Formats: sequence, C-alpha cells, structure tokens
Amino acid sequence: MTRSKRIKLGIIGLGVMGENHVRIASTLPGVQIIGAADTNHSRLEEVSKKYGLTCVSNYQELLPRVDALIIASPTSTHFEIATNCLQAKKHLLVEKPFTASSKLAEELINLAKENQVKLFVNFIERFNPSFHKLLQVIKGERIHGLTLSRLSPYPERIIDTNVIFDMMIHDLDLLSQITGDKIITIKAKGKKVKSSQLDQVEVVITHESGLITKIEASRIFGVKSRKISILTERCLWEADLLHKRLYRRDFTSVHPSTIPVQPKDQLTEVHAQFIKAINGKPCNLPEGQDAAWALNLAERIMSQCT
Repeated sequence: MTRSKRIKLGIIGLGVMGENHVRIASTLPGVQIIGAADTNHSRLEEVSKKYGLTCVSNYQELLPRVDALIIASPTSTHFEIATNCLQAKKHLLVEKPFTASSKLAEELINLAKENQVKLFVNFIERFNPSFHKLLQVIKGERIHGLTLSRLSPYPERIIDTNVIFDMMIHDLDLLSQITGDKIITIKAKGKKVKSSQLDQVEVVITHESGLITKIEASRIFGVKSRKISILTERCLWEADLLHKRLYRRDFTSVHPSTIPVQPKDQLTEVHAQFIKAINGKPCNLPEGQDAAWALNLAERIMSQCT
C-alpha cells in the first residue's frame, strides 16, 4: 500500500476563519503548515506568536514552498489570489462564497482543469452532523415543503458583501443537496438596514414538481438561528444546524421526538477531506462547479431584490 505523503500547507487570510484553519491544520497528522499570510501586521504577529508559525505579508512568498493553500481572505480578493495559486499549480480550498460572481467562478474552474490541480470550496454546513443525518432520514421520501432560515445579529466583523453572498449562500448550497428538483421561478425581496448592502432577504422558489422552497437570511436579527424544516409524506423534520440537533414531528403528539446525531467537528472533517483529495483519494468536498451553481442562484435572487 502506498503511504500518503505529508502535505505542505499554506493559509492565506488570518481573520476569524483563517485562524480557525490554522488551529485545525496544526493538529492534523499528515499536514505541515509551512506558513500563513495576511496584510494585517498585527494579526501576523499575534498568530505567529500563538501558533509558532511563520507568517508573511505577501502570500506569494508561500507558493514555492507549499503543495496546497487555503484561501480565507475577504471575498473581494479571492479571484486574484486563487488565479495566482492555480497558475502556480497549487491545490486550493477556498472559503465560501468562492468568488464575487459565477462568471469568475467558471474562470477559476477552467484554470484548475488547465493546471491539473484540485479546487474545492468550503461550504462547511455540508458537514454539519444534523444536516448529514437529515439527508439520511429523508432519503427516498417525497418532499412537500422546504424552509431554510439563517438569522444572526449584525456582525462585528468586516462585511464586504450582502447577506445573500455572506450567509444565504450556505443554504443555497444545502438546497442543491436536499433536492435536484429543477427551479422554475424565483421571487425575492430584501432590504438594507445597517449597511449599504442587503441585510435581510426572503426568497420563494417554485420547483418543477410543484415543491415550494422558502429561504430567509438576516444579519439584523436579535439572536442567532440556523434551521431547516422539511415536510415529507410521513412527518415534519426540523434540523437545528446551530445546536446540531434533529427533530421529528409525526402529528400524533405536540412534542417532537429527538433523533440521535453523531457529533463531529465540521472544519476538522473539511480538512480531512481536503487531505484525502490531494493524496488522490475520493472525497466529498464541494467542488468549484458546486459553488458556481450556488453563485448563479444567488445572482438570480439578488436581481429580484434590486
């Protein structure tokens, strides 16, 4: 049996998510973090000291030394950075929403093919254990109704995009995993409240089968909530993605029954899948084409809100 090689990894962007990547990668066997990059010098010093990591202000210094990179910088920088990394023939894991548009996403997909490297996107909610269990229990059942909601208070972190690309994009990706039912019509409305971009959006999607999907995203809500409700022929399933719980309502009791969910760390699973892919093994990470689909749907929704 051929042994998997040790992956030399670089991380670009040291915000909250970037540091999470550093934290997880530093604990995994089969991975050596060569360094991390950020333009914020105070963050470089902080992360370098905390993890004993080589940190640089120019990510291109990492390219000759690594096999793969994780891009966790602001969305507006993803396309340029990813282009340079792919041209250097480096495998990539890019934070959602991947790029600023589906057109740019397609360009990166083609570039990855040309350079024969792996290109994945971190839609981390696919690895939420309650969502994974939800897909298992609804398998083979006809879906009669579907609702996805993602609500949060206004964030302190820097926002460089609207709530569709910042938050709802997760649920658009999850929608693709729940049903492949063709989308016929989209109706959406949104509003700007605390920023110059859309902070709250509601969407109603009609599918070819007659299924109606409702999606809501808000970053001006009082409390954080991440939920999916699916009405099937047998019952109503409710997945609480935030607390990683799954409930079943069969209409015989006012109280839902709780379905056991196996706990796991989602980001650790993402990294494990990325390592498998680099070593030439099958993995179930979202690929660039998956992100392009979600981005195209996000653009269609945004066009309804303007």
